[in-house]
Amino acid sequence: MSAQSQPGPGVEARAVAAAAFGSSLVGTVPYFAIGLYKSGMDVASVLFWRYWIALAVLIPLAWWTSPGLRAEWVVAGRGLFLNGITFGLAQTYTYFRAVQTVPSSVVVTVFFVYPMITLALDRYLYGLQIRWQSITAVALIFVGALLAGWPSLGLGDADPVGLLCVLATPVIFSIYIAIAYRYTRQASPFASASAIYLGLGCGYGLVVALFGMSFRPPNAGSWPSLIAIGLVGGAIQIASFAYALPRLSAGRYSILVGLELVTVVLIGVMVLGEQLTLVQFAGIALVVIGIIADRLVRAQR
Repeated sequence: MSAQSQPGPGVEARAVAAAAFGSSLVGTVPYFAIGLYKSGMDVASVLFWRYWIALAVLIPLAWWTSPGLRAEWVVAGRGLFLNGITFGLAQTYTYFRAVQTVPSSVVVTVFFVYPMITLALDRYLYGLQIRWQSITAVALIFVGALLAGWPSLGLGDADPVGLLCVLATPVIFSIYIAIAYRYTRQASPFASASAIYLGLGCGYGLVVALFGMSFRPPNAGSWPSLIAIGLVGGAIQIASFAYALPRLSAGRYSILVGLELVTVVLIGVMVLGEQLTLVQFAGIALVVIGIIADRLVRAQR
């Protein structure tokens, strides 16, 4: 096992803080995207701009901080690029295809099966020891996600393809993270982040071109939201991901990603004026308890 998979307390604390911060920020993306969708932009175009705006910041930082960008590309960058353009693209497509016909509460609940899958991949692919508190934490997060979406759970107008995408999303995302864990241990954070987003950016560039979508935003007022998605929910999030993942593990990182759900709900309540039921509040509380309990037990060890 590499030294990075067994970090010291200080390194692990910084990785946890980075993962928590990045996961919270990505929860802001739906808030900024709402106006873009209403203005006429499609999902693929929004994601195209998200990745390329982020790359405008990430690539110069990678060039500046990398000990040898060409060598890092050979060792890890190509693997991360291919992971992004295949599994990364597939998991975002299946997720957004699912929410077209399946209620988002169902999609999100099923999506949070993926921490369980990543723990299993950690054990069987990388031989990492899985402790009881991690299993408890992912169970609490799943139950919390279930309760958070409970008031609107139902299949609605779901079609077979949508249901298949619902089931495929957590599996594909788990594989994506497991592969990223392998390669991010071999490259500096900004180089890793740039390679991942380069794969996703090229992938969505092909999607937009092949399906005849528009690369251009519909109006000048779209740029503030696109820049926010690209920088706040893009560059900062993927940089924190590339820093934290190799210093934790796919499973331990996935536990902290539960904060994304907390952020989405809090924005809905505090910014969009949505009402939080007692059941939903209990669900969010379980997610937070699972994350905090896991960290407290690790800190005691």
